[in-house]
Amino acid sequence: MKHTTSPITRSAICSIGFILMLLAHPGHAQSSSNTLDIVGWNIEYFGAPYNSGPTDKDLQEFNAKRILRMLNADLYGVLEIVDSMRFRRLVDSLGQNEYGFVIAPYCSSNSTGTGNSWTSGQKQAFIYRKSVFANVRTRGISRNSPTANTNWASGRFPFLFSATATINGISKNINVFLLHGKAGATQSDYEKRFGAAQELKDTLDAQFNNTLNFIIGDFNDALNTSIYPGATVSSYTSIVADSTDADSYRSITLPLGVAGQTTMINFPNVIDNHIISNEAVPFYVPNSAKVRTDVTTIVPDYVSAHNTSDHYPVFSQYDLSGVITSINNVSPQEFGLSLYPNPGRNQFWLHSKKNIPASSIQLFSLNGQLIWNGTISRMAAGSNQALNFPNLPAGNYQLKITHTEGSTHLPLIQLK
Repeated sequence: MKHTTSPITRSAICSIGFILMLLAHPGHAQSSSNTLDIVGWNIEYFGAPYNSGPTDKDLQEFNAKRILRMLNADLYGVLEIVDSMRFRRLVDSLGQNEYGFVIAPYCSSNSTGTGNSWTSGQKQAFIYRKSVFANVRTRGISRNSPTANTNWASGRFPFLFSATATINGISKNINVFLLHGKAGATQSDYEKRFGAAQELKDTLDAQFNNTLNFIIGDFNDALNTSIYPGATVSSYTSIVADSTDADSYRSITLPLGVAGQTTMINFPNVIDNHIISNEAVPFYVPNSAKVRTDVTTIVPDYVSAHNTSDHYPVFSQYDLSGVITSINNVSPQEFGLSLYPNPGRNQFWLHSKKNIPASSIQLFSLNGQLIWNGTISRMAAGSNQALNFPNLPAGNYQLKITHTEGSTHLPLIQLK
């Protein structure tokens, strides 16, 4: 579609394209008023007043507005924001009463948020829905660390968004870390990303070990491999491989890389990623992590004309009620769990026959009343976890266990 298309024709074409996209991809994750919807997007050199990124800056802004309206997310972590006034205009177009924004007061080679190096630099920013988020606070992570300064591209530190998110009357305090990793495929680039990830993980474990954490952005490396040809693992392996302790993380976009998808129009890897802490896992809507290549239904020449960005937005979705639907229900044997002793009194044990991710757990009466809910940490094959129900009346119950890949039901009998 050319920029000279009339507004009426453009609107009609886009509406038809969007409907056809929904019919063709009925399982595609879409924004919902019942879920917390998060997007990470590198809007390549947005509004840069120099020869980088898309050539037509007005068209880039126009297309970005259309795409953000289509995604209709609650929180956007966006990168490579150069022209802050264009960015303000972009957010205002979404509704001044609906969305707010905050831009990081630093960028590569600038720690003050002022001056020419900040004005012309690639900045990190958040756009957030005001009706969803309260108590918004932001800050840079590890800004006083000289090693972090070097490893995060000379001062492009992780940008933290902390807030209370409320959906359907359910509130959760969340932390979203927006990353823009060191670019490049050399050994030096890899080592800097590797060191940055290790230092970030140390900070997460020390300061955010019991909170709902979301790590999003342009990692500039894959999670299932590395763009550096001399490496056998991702430079973010300290976070990706950390699935055994109390501060573990789940790389929800890693399967997209394994499946051969890409988050760029000219690069063959998923380098824009979402990772969540074990505390956030029970709220993740299974398979909702998506590379939103469907932006081409709104901007048909997104790829061929390279007129908006060289990155696709990446989307994930969360149900704050913890009641996860639309996932496979399997037998306890297939799920890999058994319960003993059963019948029992007050204390029961779960035994795992395979590695089980961190899971939500609910106990229901036979008439469907929720009696108790909670979570269990990751279980290695052959391990056991205790469940205590000291005040549970004698009777028959159903124990429902759910993680991002499925759920199962176990009968539980409490003796007198």
